[in-house]
Amino acid sequence: MKKLLIGLGVVVLLLLVAVVVAPFLIPLDSYKGEIQARAKEATGRDLRIDGDISLSLLPVIAVSVENVGFANAPGASTPEMATVERLDVALQLLPLLSGEVAIDRFILERPVINLEVDAQGVPNWQLQTTGETTAPSGDAGDSGGGASPVSEIRLGEVRLNDGTLNYLDRRSDQAMTVSEVNMELSLLSLSSPFAAEGSAIWNGEKIALEMNAENPSALMAGETTNLAMKIDSAPVTFAFDGAARSAEALGLQGALQLDVPSLRNLAAWTGNPLDFPGDGFGPFNIAGQLEMTGAKVALTEAKLKLDDIAGEGLFAVDATGAKPMIKAELTVDQLNVNPYLPPEQESAEAGQAGDGAAGGGDWSDEPIDVSGLGAVNADLAFNASSIQFKDVKIGQSSLTVVLQDSKLTADLAEMQLYEGSGKGKVVVDGSSGKPAITADFDLANFQAGPFLNDLAKFDRILGTTESKFSVQTTGGSQRELVSNLNGDGGVVFRDGAIKGINLAAMVRDISTAAIEQSFDDAQATDFAELSGTFTIDKGIVSNDDLSLVAPLLRMSGAGKVPLPPRTVDYQVKPKLVGSIEGQGGASDASGIAVPIKVSGPWHDISYGPDLESMLKDQVKDPAAVIEKLQEGEGAKDLLDSLKPGGSSDSDDGSSGPLDLKKRLLGN
Repeated sequence: MKKLLIGLGVVVLLLLVAVVVAPFLIPLDSYKGEIQARAKEATGRDLRIDGDISLSLLPVIAVSVENVGFANAPGASTPEMATVERLDVALQLLPLLSGEVAIDRFILERPVINLEVDAQGVPNWQLQTTGETTAPSGDAGDSGGGASPVSEIRLGEVRLNDGTLNYLDRRSDQAMTVSEVNMELSLLSLSSPFAAEGSAIWNGEKIALEMNAENPSALMAGETTNLAMKIDSAPVTFAFDGAARSAEALGLQGALQLDVPSLRNLAAWTGNPLDFPGDGFGPFNIAGQLEMTGAKVALTEAKLKLDDIAGEGLFAVDATGAKPMIKAELTVDQLNVNPYLPPEQESAEAGQAGDGAAGGGDWSDEPIDVSGLGAVNADLAFNASSIQFKDVKIGQSSLTVVLQDSKLTADLAEMQLYEGSGKGKVVVDGSSGKPAITADFDLANFQAGPFLNDLAKFDRILGTTESKFSVQTTGGSQRELVSNLNGDGGVVFRDGAIKGINLAAMVRDISTAAIEQSFDDAQATDFAELSGTFTIDKGIVSNDDLSLVAPLLRMSGAGKVPLPPRTVDYQVKPKLVGSIEGQGGASDASGIAVPIKVSGPWHDISYGPDLESMLKDQVKDPAAVIEKLQEGEGAKDLLDSLKPGGSSDSDDGSSGPLDLKKRLLGN
């Protein structure tokens, strides 16, 4: 027995010696060819091993390979898909007997991976074998010789040092490089916490990553486990703390935090610089509860801030259909859109803006691209306590926007506007490739003075205002949209004034010099009501019922404003009357109207008396002239003013009205 034990001891000792000595005696380099041949057979590509191969069997199975390369697909931009300066693997032997994988060490030194998609859309990681592999029969699969499933995985030292990942899509020439990739993984067992920590350089910025999963085995079984993840870089910081599941699709549920110091810098860093004008799109952050299942993502209880705009609400994206569907409900306190608008254009006419003059520009022929309307479908709802657009200030407002199959409908259900209110609806249909636009607005009881001054620096009209209009147009450019504009509407100003002009004084003296003097900032014409309706036909705005009612003064007007050439062709007829009635008074009270011609391009409008029109109108009915002379004291003053000098009595004793009557009647 003693000899047997000694014999067994010798055998064991020899085995141990063999295990220790074998790696030094076996010429491992002689197996390179066999390894390369097997790789070629399995993948269809060459495996290069230029460095040494070392093997150790105790205390663990350890293999180290240096200077390894794996060939790329034919026609790729680089000869090799992957290279590794050194691969060091140490695997425990005994756990393998019970179906466990215990990796003591797995280290990749300076790996370089080149991923590429060719012009036909075929990725280089799609491998093709040179031979056919015969699948085992069902009986063979059921035999006891099959491999046992892995019951446990344990990771010791797992590191990736100074790696590089290159990506190229030759269909779009999109290229990306991630360098200085360093990563460490730790996992004591599948049921113990998994941790990953690393960093990389992308587009010149360092990105740090941390991830912790409480129970990886639960995740692998389709169950739920706690998950925390953080991405930190100068352009963006992202954090998630919640739970993950992997039943049919990856799911996440928990708290999300996203912080961006500058959206403009982030967009530029990702290669998609923002072309939006203005100074906006700076700091942005959002926090809320994330719910994600596959391609469906929702963020509830969200609080966000963009620049000085703070809001809260919910957001959801469903990308499972042919087009992504976006839903959002957002409430903001103060919405100032000025930082997102282009800077004001400086022009020679800018200084005249306060006088209501417009620049002498032209409509643009640049094509309008509405293809973006077809990218997604959306159902959005916005509520704002206040909105500022340039100098225009809007109060409490509610807006819904629906985008479906390239058709956008914006419904403004509520808008507090300069002590009044309004509502409106705008539809932009881009399904044909050219925008078709309709707009309907109804504004009530707002103050025209401050509104027009803030909107267009036009402060000439005051009054409580009502306006309703509907317009439609279609076209591929700004010029086409203006030229195809059709619609109608109306406006009423009550208890207001026209600043900068004294119509009564103008009527008393209709000389050109007097008219010019009547346009003065110190002058004003008070009125009880100023109203009119309009129609638009192919870009030409027509009005034939302008009416002003004021004590001792009436005014009518008619004409056209052709929008395509940006001109005005209009005539107003103010007249003095004997009635002091304002609102509610007759608009056709007695008096002789003095036509004033308003014409010219928008940037250089001229005003002047239209005496020819006045005389033609009066000659049509001489008897009416005499009747007006007898009835209207204001008309008498007007007729007297038509004499040279504008006085009531002439030097030769003849009266102004009688003198005009003689000229009108020819005797």
